[in-house]
Amino acid sequence: MKIYKLIPRNPESKVWGGSSFKGALIVRAEESDNALRMARLKYRTTQAHQIESQETAYGPWTGANTDFEYVTDSKYAIDGAEEILEEIS
Repeated sequence: MKIYKLIPRNPESKVWGGSSFKGALIVRAEESDNALRMARLKYRTTQAHQIESQETAYGPWTGANTDFEYVTDSKYAIDGAEEILEEIS
């Protein structure tokens, strides 16, 4: 497993109205796509927001709206199931 830090790009954008959380996340996952999918599922809202592009239709936690970094801090174990480990406001 890898540890990713997901960082919202421009959290003030309208697209982030589709997420209940707009801070950074630390996620353990096999691939970055899996990390983004977990964030989309956990933080999606039922709030209607204007769909301006295909990316917004799937919520803001996509590669188009989110940067990621690999985390090497030993504080986070690479062993274990895929999961969101920490929210950073």
